[in-house]
Amino acid sequence: MGRPLAPFLKSPALAEASQGVAGVLTFADGSSAVLRSRGGSLTAAEMTVANSDGAAARAAELTGLLSGFGAGLAGPMLEFLKRDEVVRQLPTGLTIGADPFSIEVKSGAELLTVNLTLTRVADGTFAPSAHALPARKAGKNNVILRVYSDFQCPYCRQFETQTLPTLLRALSDDVRVEFHQFPLESIHPLARPAAEASECAAQQGKFWAYKDALFRDQSWLAGNPAPVFLSLAADTGLKADAFKACLSMRGGKAAVDAGLAEARRLGLNGTPSVFVGPYRAADPYDAAALLELIQFTRAAEGGGP
Repeated sequence: MGRPLAPFLKSPALAEASQGVAGVLTFADGSSAVLRSRGGSLTAAEMTVANSDGAAARAAELTGLLSGFGAGLAGPMLEFLKRDEVVRQLPTGLTIGADPFSIEVKSGAELLTVNLTLTRVADGTFAPSAHALPARKAGKNNVILRVYSDFQCPYCRQFETQTLPTLLRALSDDVRVEFHQFPLESIHPLARPAAEASECAAQQGKFWAYKDALFRDQSWLAGNPAPVFLSLAADTGLKADAFKACLSMRGGKAAVDAGLAEARRLGLNGTPSVFVGPYRAADPYDAAALLELIQFTRAAEGGGP
């Protein structure tokens, strides 16, 4: 889902499926899937399975196949569908949130139907960010890649030092990359001070360089971080007195608070969380998948929201 359709249709997993017109796949057991695409990318799938004893298992299997997550999604989905309270709701239908997907399931007298789509964040939900690498070719339909990050999070550091450099070398001219503050204060006590320090750097027009320095040199995690923050400020060419005053007055607090409010509004609970346009990336460390999601977003949305 969200990836180019043509290569998927040629994959070994579909070798025994009959491919008909209008994106219809028919499997040997009679189950079927209607695929929806736009711009050559898979956007949604509607699956139907005979409503027999094995319907839930088959529906979960097909959902795993078409989502691209295989057993990683099929297993949890099947366990969910087997719950008594869920079985009782199936005749009226229910929606399963399986980030980044939305799965609608409904059972009838003869068929169990599953609709699989990528969850789309509503327009106007994202907050603007001044922390951005602008698209090399600015336009109203630029695709926006948003990164919600925590300076103390080791996985965020992995994204920043490994995935992001790979992405930046491959991004097309219409992609804008944004950084959004999301310090997980309950588990990372130094994440907020680091975020506020980066906002102080932003006041001198050096956010991106200082952000990179915080991820590159994490000696600030040992003991009192303030001296390291000041040292990194010097390394990135900041005016020492202004930066020190900003730190002491917590001049970056309001910007970090705004980032946390946005993360709560989006329902985020982990970092890094990455969105391409209105779609959340399933694996923020997979640069190739992110590039495919950018292509999908361009096709499905005509650019960023």
